[in-house]
Amino acid sequence: MSDPYRPGQYNSPDQTTRIPRVTSHPAPPQRRAPEPGNNKTREYVLKGLGLVGVAVVSGMLWWLIQQSGNAPDTSSLSTSTPQPTTKFKFVKHEQVAEPVRDSNCARVSYSKVQDFFEKKPCTEVIRELYTTNVDGKKVFSSVAVVRMSSSADAAELKKLTETNGTGNVNDLVKDGRVKVAGLASLGNGAFAAKISGNDVIIVESDIEGGSKKGDDAKLEEISTDALAFGEQLKKTS
Repeated sequence: MSDPYRPGQYNSPDQTTRIPRVTSHPAPPQRRAPEPGNNKTREYVLKGLGLVGVAVVSGMLWWLIQQSGNAPDTSSLSTSTPQPTTKFKFVKHEQVAEPVRDSNCARVSYSKVQDFFEKKPCTEVIRELYTTNVDGKKVFSSVAVVRMSSSADAAELKKLTETNGTGNVNDLVKDGRVKVAGLASLGNGAFAAKISGNDVIIVESDIEGGSKKGDDAKLEEISTDALAFGEQLKKTS
């Protein structure tokens, strides 16, 4: 049995008890909570940028709409027939919206000219009515383009219409399509005709209320001038 008080039972003074070294680790840095004021400032900035973007896009769209609305419409310019160059200023009659077309010339003519069409039918007749003002008087000019099967038939028709008392193609006043005060037809006024290929262009002109003998020269000049509209009518078919 050992003596509890036996020498050597305890460490001598020079013997040091080694105590493990405890290394302290710094605590991990804590994230700093964002200040409430900074979040609101950022939110306001983002909203402001969004509104600016919307305003810019809206402005661009408005500018594009304005540009498209102000852009000239060239479609009608490219398809419209140019006004022929004439001495007198002619205007289409407001009661005739479009040129009047017919494939039966005998039905829209009278006297010997009607008989001619019974034997030698036309392929088409196109009629239009124009007005002009001369010396304070309103003048009506009927323009008809008669299409024949050959140039020989066209020449025969022109010669027939130039002969007095042989009749003609009905003007639109005689046909009752246009009402003019004091006029039942334009056949008592001045006349002009020309051949254009297989077509005969026929013009008759008279003054509202009826012309007088002194008006003949002026009406013949107007009728001759209006022949240019026959060439224009040909381009519409």
